[in-house]
Amino acid sequence: MRSKLLGSSLAIAGMIAAGCSNDGESSGGRVQISFQVAGEAEEIAAYRTVEKAFEKEYPDIDVQLIEIADKDEHLQKLSTSFAGGAPPDVFLLNFREYSQFVVRDAIEPVGPHLRKAGLDMADYFSEPVDAFTFDGELQCMPQNVSSLVVYYNVALLEAAGLDRPQDGWSWEQFRDYAMALNDPEAQVRGLGIEPSIIRIAPFVWSNGGEIVDDPVAPTRFTLDTPEAREAIGFLSTLVREDGVVPTEEELAAQDLETRFATGKLGMLLSSRRDTPFFRENTSLNFDVAPLPIAKQPVGILHSDAYCVSRAAGELDAVMEFIGFAMGEEGQTITALSGRTVPSLRAVAESGAFLNPAQPPAHPEVFLDAIPVLRRTPVIPTWPEIEDIAEEIFTRIFYEDDYSIDDGLTELEEATRDLFEEGASL
Repeated sequence: MRSKLLGSSLAIAGMIAAGCSNDGESSGGRVQISFQVAGEAEEIAAYRTVEKAFEKEYPDIDVQLIEIADKDEHLQKLSTSFAGGAPPDVFLLNFREYSQFVVRDAIEPVGPHLRKAGLDMADYFSEPVDAFTFDGELQCMPQNVSSLVVYYNVALLEAAGLDRPQDGWSWEQFRDYAMALNDPEAQVRGLGIEPSIIRIAPFVWSNGGEIVDDPVAPTRFTLDTPEAREAIGFLSTLVREDGVVPTEEELAAQDLETRFATGKLGMLLSSRRDTPFFRENTSLNFDVAPLPIAKQPVGILHSDAYCVSRAAGELDAVMEFIGFAMGEEGQTITALSGRTVPSLRAVAESGAFLNPAQPPAHPEVFLDAIPVLRRTPVIPTWPEIEDIAEEIFTRIFYEDDYSIDDGLTELEEATRDLFEEGASL
């Protein structure tokens, strides 16, 4: 199946036939482009499949896949390669991270190219498209529209005499499930949650609070309100008093994802990206449920996009690759891998994603969350702000003599300059 970006392929074919020489052309006469992506082995395998399918459809274009295991290494390598003048042609970025490259003039906005090629953005969910729109232009093409959900171990739920969590379940019901699933003697904890702002934010929002003063142009956190404090207090109580979350020592020995995959965790808050890893363990029976609700249902967007380097030497070939990856065939490949909630509506609503033969049994939970998705701010310094927030929330969760007051005071002081810097860029 051809992508929707067909027009430029004729130009590429003509250039190759004419024997044009450029930095992106390999010695065999094929146009060569580079694609950098970070992820676990199961994630990388999905993009490798997209690459191979594209090359079969476009034999005159050679895609060099640059595989990075760690997200931080991925970002560091991107920064270094841009500084050195040799960045990858196309790369995947989360919406919370891309604006730092936009303000450096390192990204070629894809919006004008996609419009010129006739791509109909109405075919895609608007939530991730909006997230990747910066300075009034679509900068990168979002490939997924995932959300935070509650993964749960079906066998552990049944052993505890619990039914599947229902839509609209409350915080107290969520806590009751975590308590019922908690069995330290069997080395099983009831709940896994990271002490990060992207895990805490939907609880704050659901309780009627806000995480920043202005979601578009934030100047500070607003987690000192009663609504936000109550949400932080609820989560920290699960850790510090209820003891249903793994301790720091337990996490040092085994991370949350591995604990869940090996049956040592009853529930885990995570996005769609963990599904391929969990499917690898065929003895694990897992499913997903929506987030619990305080005052209103709220989700948090998790979305990655194909971004293009301003220095890309073979822009036509790059856009053909993105067009293929974002078309029905490319989106179907990543959907079948379990890695993504497709941003292309037709694929998200197809059997490729809503596949009853593969866990989770209720994938519609991800789609049902889309109308209530919210997102964190898109400012260049946000990744650094997130890092600081995670350090502080880790202390709130795990240090007995470190209070919420202590944490919020330190958070305000430690991020003030970064918010100011982000507003000035």
